[in-house]
Amino acid sequence: MFKSVRGSFLIMFVAAVLMGAQHAMAETRTILEPRADNFIFYVDNSGSMMFDYEELGKDKSVVARDTLLQLNQEIPELDVNFGVYTYGPYNEFLSPSSYNESAVAEAFESIPVEFEIFGRRTPMGRDLIQVSDELAELQGDIAVIAVTDGESNIGPRPGRVMEEMYQEYGDRICFHFISLAQSDAERSNVQDWAGINPCSVKIDADELQKEFVRADFIREVFYTEREETVTPAPEPEPEPAPEVEPEEEVIVFSNIQFDFDSAAIKDEYAEILNEAARQIQDRTDPHVVVEGHTCNIGPEDYNMELSQRRADSVADYLVEQGVDEDAIDTEAHGLTRPEFDNDTREGRQLNRRVEMRLE
Repeated sequence: MFKSVRGSFLIMFVAAVLMGAQHAMAETRTILEPRADNFIFYVDNSGSMMFDYEELGKDKSVVARDTLLQLNQEIPELDVNFGVYTYGPYNEFLSPSSYNESAVAEAFESIPVEFEIFGRRTPMGRDLIQVSDELAELQGDIAVIAVTDGESNIGPRPGRVMEEMYQEYGDRICFHFISLAQSDAERSNVQDWAGINPCSVKIDADELQKEFVRADFIREVFYTEREETVTPAPEPEPEPAPEVEPEEEVIVFSNIQFDFDSAAIKDEYAEILNEAARQIQDRTDPHVVVEGHTCNIGPEDYNMELSQRRADSVADYLVEQGVDEDAIDTEAHGLTRPEFDNDTREGRQLNRRVEMRLE
């Protein structure tokens, strides 16, 4: 089944940390899982691509090439196949094969960016039928990334061809769109194509010039993340200690992570929070500290307020599960306490978090 864009980005497990000398902390590592087995670029190379892309002041053909090269540099190494095709005219610049950044870059650079406009029509639907014949040989899920200005002036309607491919491949296939549309009619066409299936992601090419937008696009189209718990080897049993009055231990729960500029709790964290609520309610006279954090994108004051909203979201959820609100203290730290490297997109994603500590 095709991995939906709307699906979960992280699967987290509760990691109880016991602060006594007899216990060790469980570590986690991030696993990148491809959203498809095959990624196929379908790039408009017709005469209309020689016109200006007004937002950037360059020919659309140049914007398309440069944008694809930038994306290719930032896509993480994945165990998948990549292919590169053009339409208007139809050409295969890279047959579907194991992802290699250099080979994909060479394919993108080979697509012409200067050519005659007249007589070079835009058969997006017709040439897509030829691509579909190639896709029939592939195994697993397929993501088609269409780079288009929204024009198609010869052959069958692209939307109809896409609908037929969805019927043929079922949930094994999903179309995504990088739009260079200029007119309202062109924008409407791209929007209609992206609306055929809710799996689709659509983005304007000028928006992809922003680093954080590219990072989100790559994550939504190419991969998802999950956290894998790595449990250290158990330590030898210590010598029996004299019996003492037992004390309740401090427990630190797994971080709750958030999307960019969001304080909404994602569904995959319900299990963590429900388990936390149960452990809190099992305590006599519990005290819970809920700390909100952000990455370093945006003003400091705004991030401080955002981190407070994140902490409040988690606190409100715990109260809904039956935790006494008087047992909860919230703290906002904004961007002042990064736990991960804010110079990388993975680090910034992990810093958008809430930490919980049961004392």
